[in-house]
Amino acid sequence: MEATATFLVGSAVLIMAVAAAATLWQLVAGLPFGRMRSDWYVLLAFIACFILGYLYYLIASQGRYEGTPDLIAPAMFFMGAAFVALVARIMLRTTRELLRVSSLEAESATDPLTGLKNRRAFDQCWKVELARARRFGIPLSLLVIDIDFFKEVNDSYGHAVGDQVLIKVGQLICGCLRVSDVAARYGGEEFAVIAPHTAPNMAALVAERLRAAVQRDACHALGQHGSERSITASIGVAGTSDLALSGERLFDCADEALYAAKRAGRNRVAIAESEKASPPAEFGAMLAKPAF
Repeated sequence: MEATATFLVGSAVLIMAVAAAATLWQLVAGLPFGRMRSDWYVLLAFIACFILGYLYYLIASQGRYEGTPDLIAPAMFFMGAAFVALVARIMLRTTRELLRVSSLEAESATDPLTGLKNRRAFDQCWKVELARARRFGIPLSLLVIDIDFFKEVNDSYGHAVGDQVLIKVGQLICGCLRVSDVAARYGGEEFAVIAPHTAPNMAALVAERLRAAVQRDACHALGQHGSERSITASIGVAGTSDLALSGERLFDCADEALYAAKRAGRNRVAIAESEKASPPAEFGAMLAKPAF
């Protein structure tokens, strides 16, 4: 009787341990390579050692069970294996749920067409960068980018081609920026870029590089129509290194600079200097508005 019970308990322990190892293997397979994945491999190795050790224990203890008290050790092994299997299952479900939530958060912050941040995510980043610039007194610049005559592209070649132009411009924007910069499709054919730690004159250099890239390469998105017309962009740049930053005013300045670029003939960069972002009265007198 005891031998049968021992066999049943032993089999159950092995099944639980193997189930835990299989569950953890599914979890590890979904993790990126790195320190975390290595730690999970170590845990799998411990479980493998547990399985081998228990097999040895069953073989070495065969025929030594004389009564119910002798089954306490196998029963404890069983409960330990069951605990590990349950914890592994909970971790797998939790990880999958976290990945699902993370995916949903990424989707809610991403423009589905260009893959850039959407307006909601951009506004959140703008508040964070603005607060950081205000706290540490570091320069901050903003670029507002608009594709010239984009409506004509849609009217002439259709919205499918227009979408390809937007995708291409988004790629060009990403290719011209630093890792610390934040780019977004702000709405329609308008894009925006936050350039932390960047004074307006340096941001204007980035904007000019971007404008040239759009003029040179964006027409490739037109396919067979690429030789018929060029795709250009107008860019407004605003920035300040003042401690008293007004986010709305700075954005308005970038918008005003964008419209100045369009009035001047499009396909160009216009700068609204930092003094245009007027600090509140308690921080000092209003600065004179510079001319373009």
